[in-house]
Amino acid sequence: MTADSTRREFDPLTASIADIHRRVESGALDPVAVVDAYLARIDEVDDDLESFVVVNTAQARTVAERQRDSIRRGEPGGPLRGVPFAVKDLYDVDGLPTRSGSLASSDAPAQRDSETVARLRAADAILLGKTTTHEYAYGVNTPPTRNPWALDRVPGGSSGGSGAAVAARLVPAAMGTDTGGSIRIPAALCGVTGMKATYGRISKRGVTVLSWTLDHAGPLTTTVADCASMLGVLAGHDPGDPYSAAVEVPDYTALLDRGVKGLRLGVSERYFTDRLDPDVAAAFENAVRALEAAGATIVPVSFDGVELCPDIVGVIASVEAASVHQARANERPDLFGSDVIDALRVGHLHSGVAYVDAQRARSVVLGGMHRMFGSVDALLSPTIATTAPSFGASRMALAEREIDILNGLNALTVPANVTGMPALTVPAGFDSTGLPIGLQIMTPPFQEALALAVGNAYQSLTDSAAAVPVITSRGRTEQ
Repeated sequence: MTADSTRREFDPLTASIADIHRRVESGALDPVAVVDAYLARIDEVDDDLESFVVVNTAQARTVAERQRDSIRRGEPGGPLRGVPFAVKDLYDVDGLPTRSGSLASSDAPAQRDSETVARLRAADAILLGKTTTHEYAYGVNTPPTRNPWALDRVPGGSSGGSGAAVAARLVPAAMGTDTGGSIRIPAALCGVTGMKATYGRISKRGVTVLSWTLDHAGPLTTTVADCASMLGVLAGHDPGDPYSAAVEVPDYTALLDRGVKGLRLGVSERYFTDRLDPDVAAAFENAVRALEAAGATIVPVSFDGVELCPDIVGVIASVEAASVHQARANERPDLFGSDVIDALRVGHLHSGVAYVDAQRARSVVLGGMHRMFGSVDALLSPTIATTAPSFGASRMALAEREIDILNGLNALTVPANVTGMPALTVPAGFDSTGLPIGLQIMTPPFQEALALAVGNAYQSLTDSAAAVPVITSRGRTEQ
């Protein structure tokens, strides 16, 4: 599959969120035409991708028609009026079941929107539907969804449906969740932008739980600017979420263009860059040099305990997930996928001492990262050490070792979950076979605006985010 460079006229499928909204508000673009364009794109390619589990066609068109009439009457609208979005099927949507990718979930429709969906609707974004998730967000394959850049590869996960849908231009923005990297992994493998904000920055009320202390909600978009548009609506305290942080929310879009001049950007030679595929290593080096040329100072860094992060997440996530799913897993284990039921059983095997030890180790990592950020403004790394593994794979190679695919793909993303600090991934080019590579930018707590500014500065130097996969048919790629 290759980048599609044939579109010349304004096309909502490749336009920014800001451009769609601006044209809709001016009357130059009909919100119904926007929705119809994305619905037609879904009809065109999603039989091959299988990124959506529900397409809300009738309701989306009805909302768009109401918005068209409202604009004609001169009525004010929200900051995302006319912009379609989708949500991972962990988010409650009023009137739709939340199946969480599992036969063990109820088919009863949700009685109200999750806080995220409510905020996006209040901003006049238009819900197109729900995207696939790895069962209960506990994995990185996201079957049956395919990677739009190569249909024989995984899209990553657990938010694989959201990543694939945004990459294939089936929707300009989609919500994911991130417990060990599940926003950033599919964003990187599918060549889009994904933000895991600070723990507590975005409400999780009405989102299926995997791990109370590791779960994050966040957006996947084509560009950093689109991510900023979404985050401005999503961020902010929710009194109904006990984990929500009452911290002031800046204007992310207004702060996008500060550049990197004068910033100290850290690069850790240990853990983050010492086991990369050659193409990933080369792309990362190019990204670092580009940011340095743009005015940043590159600083070698290290911090205590980072190598503990995979085990910390492994223990905490499995214990907390086992607690969440205990009743249904005991009653009907046959309704779970084998990988998920095995992981839940491992959670029951960990002792209370092991769980407490993992939390204590977490404090070591957190302290080390705080000290590191005393000397740098942000940390740069590849998002993933390799590109997308083959569809159906359960094992993968990392640094010449064969390991479980989950641990291989989340090796570089888990530190941000352990610490709860924000992490952004942006497209950083392609490997020699045409598969996307991601650049990860981590910052101190509640410094999402800085991560976005660094990402936007890098994105202004590359055209990777503009590339659109040309999807032909399952099992074939177009060069």
